Amino acid sequence: MFLFLNSKKLYTFLKYLTCSAPLIFCLFIYLTENVNYNDLFELRKYSATAKFWLGQSEQEYSIGRLPVYPVFLTVIYRIFGIDNYNALIFFQAIIGFFSFYFLIKTLEELKISKNLITISTILLNFSMIFRFSVFLPNCIFIFILTILIYNFTKFFITNEKKYFFFFCMSLFLLLLTRPIFQFTILLTIPIVVIYLIKIKVNHKSLLIFVLLSSYVCGIGIQILRHYNYDKSILYTSQSGHHFHWVVACLSKKYACGTRDMSVFNYLAEQSDLEIEKIEGANLEQQNKVRMKVGKEYIINNFNKDAFIFSVIFSYIKVIFHSSLIEIYGALDFNAPELYLSGENNFIYKLKMVFSSSLDNPLNLFWCLSILLIFLLRLIQLYGMLVGIKNRSMRFYILILSSMLIVILITSVGLGNPRYRSEVEPLLVILGAFGINHILTKLKNKN
Repeated sequence: MFLFLNSKKLYTFLKYLTCSAPLIFCLFIYLTENVNYNDLFELRKYSATAKFWLGQSEQEYSIGRLPVYPVFLTVIYRIFGIDNYNALIFFQAIIGFFSFYFLIKTLEELKISKNLITISTILLNFSMIFRFSVFLPNCIFIFILTILIYNFTKFFITNEKKYFFFFCMSLFLLLLTRPIFQFTILLTIPIVVIYLIKIKVNHKSLLIFVLLSSYVCGIGIQILRHYNYDKSILYTSQSGHHFHWVVACLSKKYACGTRDMSVFNYLAEQSDLEIEKIEGANLEQQNKVRMKVGKEYIINNFNKDAFIFSVIFSYIKVIFHSSLIEIYGALDFNAPELYLSGENNFIYKLKMVFSSSLDNPLNLFWCLSILLIFLLRLIQLYGMLVGIKNRSMRFYILILSSMLIVILITSVGLGNPRYRSEVEPLLVILGAFGINHILTKLKNKN
């Protein structure tokens, strides 16, 4: 079949073209003069920490922001100058290049990379490509996650312990990049421990100890940062504030998109009143108050059925929404129909988007991307099921799937494809299993 890339030269060309996608997008951002997207995202909050470490600011913005991305900013600012956004986006694009490279290397190790469809799912993955042009820690998380997956894949295939140690080191760094990996202790890590017990490998106790230690150290360093700041004992002081955004999103019928700012402001005001009653409240106490106020609001003000519907719909949007809506918004492209509120008439909004796609190529491209994403999700689910049925690959697929669940579970209410970007490497691998299985069956029939 022509879809299999049997030519080594053609495959190598497409491989490095795919790896270069973040660099090509970076060049596009340079040419359109959209570096930092008019301060659309949260660079200032992370940048403030980097500037504090460099002695350029008197106060750190928030100790609750995990340190890996501010460390990256600090290195760039130290070498190329404070607020050198051109250097920053270039090196993020370089990180994107290596993220795609190690993702493809993982597929090569699994022997499921050399077909045109699988390469295309990476080359056209705007959800990942866009992240490396945005000044947020998501890009670093994606990069470290691909390194983690690659090393676990190598360990799975070879049982060489050095790859497991690199896997553990990556886990440690992920826990200091974005807080979404903290729940691996409930799902992913237990499955990895069971896998280690079952396989034939020396020094199992040591491997389990290193795995657990990497988790404890990752969480522990951030706890120590909080404790050193004001004697707080918690992993992230952002969780209460984040929870208020979630509640404000779930207050809307279809979740975010557009959050209910009146709810968010109410929660913030109530929390501030409660915090004022605690003399010298530290970050731990403040976070507990915010969580308590948010939970009470859900109990007292949410209709159970509407709440469940909003939760489900938020996940549907995260899983199936196209990141093009983010890109269009960031670049200020003219696609107003996509931003119509569907709160009162969701069907009307869909009709407007589809009808306008005949006149607006941007909307047409968005509609096609939605159809493609829906098809890919079916293939990825098929790949997951095929992998689980395969006895030799069962644990591998279960461990990757557990990571996907751990990351996605934290996106409740936040119906934005940004919160899917971190699982894209996992989805690509699951999809590659499905694509490879389908193409192999078709090839054998011919």
